[in-house]
Amino acid sequence: MRKRHRTVDRVAGLLEAAARRPDGSTLSSLARRVGAPVSSVQKLVDGLVAAGNLDERDRRYTLGPAPWMLAARAGEPPVPAIPHEALDQLARHAGLPVLLAARIGDDAVYLDWAGADEAFDVALSARVRAPLPDTAAGRVLLAHLAAPERKRVALAAHDGDPGAAAALLEACGRIRADGFERGASGALLPGATAVAVALRHDGRVTGALSAAARGVGPLPGEVVDALADAAGAWSS
Repeated sequence: MRKRHRTVDRVAGLLEAAARRPDGSTLSSLARRVGAPVSSVQKLVDGLVAAGNLDERDRRYTLGPAPWMLAARAGEPPVPAIPHEALDQLARHAGLPVLLAARIGDDAVYLDWAGADEAFDVALSARVRAPLPDTAAGRVLLAHLAAPERKRVALAAHDGDPGAAAALLEACGRIRADGFERGASGALLPGATAVAVALRHDGRVTGALSAAARGVGPLPGEVVDALADAAGAWSS
């Protein structure tokens, strides 16, 4: 596992929190979000506003122009940009909640979702991150990392249990061969099963689409086909 840095984690958390509230977040809500004293967050927020990463209006903070400028300069999208309306249409077609995820660090992060009931929507809003091995979408993203990165994540996830790490790597090989993952949905939807497929840009996996449902057993092949068709149409 790569060593984390508390200040970097707080900055990332502040930017994520601001991005999720287009109407703006108060300083106290940002502090609660990152679990830090308001005085410490005030200093970080002031610096982020000065650098253009956050905007301030009426003591509420929103995402500033700097992240967008960096993405534009990069010249290609690091994560898939799928319109919410398209996800909503796919969810209606599949008859199941559909989620869009991308890899950030060693986590799968849900960028958007459609078709979720109220309880699932609340759970997703509260916890948009999960370690790569813990969800179907995350395992798809893990499976398509470079071999050294896959090994590092697998060993970190199963520290002291090389057999479990090897089993995870074998599952990654199966995902690449099959073109999809079918398995446990993860902690956000306990007892549910999910299926996930990769999204690509210029041949590189940049995200994953998944569908999940409670108490239905293995999801039918029609759901896999619907996700695969959508992923093919949305990949470039």
